[in-house]
Amino acid sequence: MRKLLIGVFVVAAATLAVTAALACGDKLMLFARGARFGQVYPRAHAASILAYTRQNSAVPGVVKDLELQPALKQAGHKLQVVEDPTALDEALKTGKYDLVLADVADAESLEQQMRSAPSSPMMLAVVYKPSKAEETAAGKKFRFVLKAPGKTDHYLAAIDKAMEQKLKGSARNSLR
Repeated sequence: MRKLLIGVFVVAAATLAVTAALACGDKLMLFARGARFGQVYPRAHAASILAYTRQNSAVPGVVKDLELQPALKQAGHKLQVVEDPTALDEALKTGKYDLVLADVADAESLEQQMRSAPSSPMMLAVVYKPSKAEETAAGKKFRFVLKAPGKTDHYLAAIDKAMEQKLKGSARNSLR
């Protein structure tokens, strides 16, 4: 009887251990404690980002945060900054950009310029300390919204999400 009880206990313990081990891949992250998210999950496509940093907007702060972080370069993203509308127009006409980073107040007026750009970039609108209503309104107007201030990982996640959608759109257009 005692051997049977021990056998049942061992089988039950093994079953529970296997179930827990197979539950999720997060346990594998324990081995890579020093690795950051971007190192474990590499970016699918490096983005070429044009940032319009008009004075009195939240974008210069976001750009400064991004430029100070090595994660942006490690992810392969390239960031170009313009400060005035004429430089923005020239950059859109001559450069090839995937995303345009602009304040939500400027984003709507910039979308017309972006449509005429040869690279057809996507807008990543920046909202600074938004209320729930402002965030909802920005989310309805624009597909991708970046909340500031925030952590660099959140900024990179927003960039990756926008790039994923851009790549899906490019793939769909090339299939037609």
